[in-house]
Amino acid sequence: MCKKILIGFITVQLMSSLTAYGQDGRVMHLTIHAASIEKNLVEESPDLSLDIYLPPDYEKKSKKRYPVLYWLHGYSGWKNTTGKTDWGHQGAVITINKLIESGAVEPMIIVMPDGSNRFGGSFYINSYTTGNWEDFIAYELPKYIDANYRSIPRSKSRGIAGHSMGGYGALKIAMKHPDIFSSVYGHCSCCLLLSPSDWDENAINEAMSIDTWDEMLKGSWWVKALHAFSAATSPNPNNPPFYSDLPYEFKGDSIIISDNIEAKWSSNIPSYMADQYISNLNLLRAIALDGGDADSWTSGSQYFSDALTKIKVKNSLEIYEGGHNDMFNERFYNNILPFFSEMLAGEDL
Repeated sequence: MCKKILIGFITVQLMSSLTAYGQDGRVMHLTIHAASIEKNLVEESPDLSLDIYLPPDYEKKSKKRYPVLYWLHGYSGWKNTTGKTDWGHQGAVITINKLIESGAVEPMIIVMPDGSNRFGGSFYINSYTTGNWEDFIAYELPKYIDANYRSIPRSKSRGIAGHSMGGYGALKIAMKHPDIFSSVYGHCSCCLLLSPSDWDENAINEAMSIDTWDEMLKGSWWVKALHAFSAATSPNPNNPPFYSDLPYEFKGDSIIISDNIEAKWSSNIPSYMADQYISNLNLLRAIALDGGDADSWTSGSQYFSDALTKIKVKNSLEIYEGGHNDMFNERFYNNILPFFSEMLAGEDL
């Protein structure tokens, strides 16, 4: 059974800009206040960036309501190399518009929240240290969208998906909240088999030596990611300045994995959670995963798919030629959007 939590509406603080391309669909760039992120220990601002794609004819058809896809970005991935979000540049908007106008994809609203933080990524997890990101994605954000846009306010018209950290978050949140989201797609999902042993000795030593935010900002990608996942899954209010515990401890001159912290990590790994949520998983209309054959994270997607199949939960997994990031545009336009076009119910269904 899914537990319902009543959370107050998040409010729009500032509309920073509105980008329109012709009379077609457009992206709105907002800053919103998320109550779920308040009172976090690392003084993370609860004012979050949000992009909302509105499909062609949204303004003309003033009574029409639309299904919604919630898209979660990857670790350190809110902005791309152009300084724009994935949907905040003209090329992406034009491509999505053409897919909709050609009939290849049904019109839908696409919502992409900023899931980054001081560590580089929230992993969309409820954490005493970084804030209740799962609550924000599962409750506050859909409630805000339904109150302020012509969305269809029911689970069968909501889907959730993401890339890498976002795929991890989407799969985990859908597993726990089938009353909010009916379909899920994990694209090149990370962390579906994540273990403290995935980090090498140099990265572990570097991470354990860092004790200031300045040092954190200078750390390598893997060191920051280690601290980020620890802040999300093993918070500790008595361990400043990062208020979390890394999954390692000293034993004499050696560093070993902490059984206690490793258990906290494991309790947040979807592959190990699946058999606890069989009823919820069977409520989902569709579960899809993909990954590149040159992507080391794909083994986790394969394991998760096998775990679902073992407990008789229907799912699909496609492994294609490519790496972790190099096929994003092609997969999004040719696979992910058509998937949700088929799975999300329109207002007449």
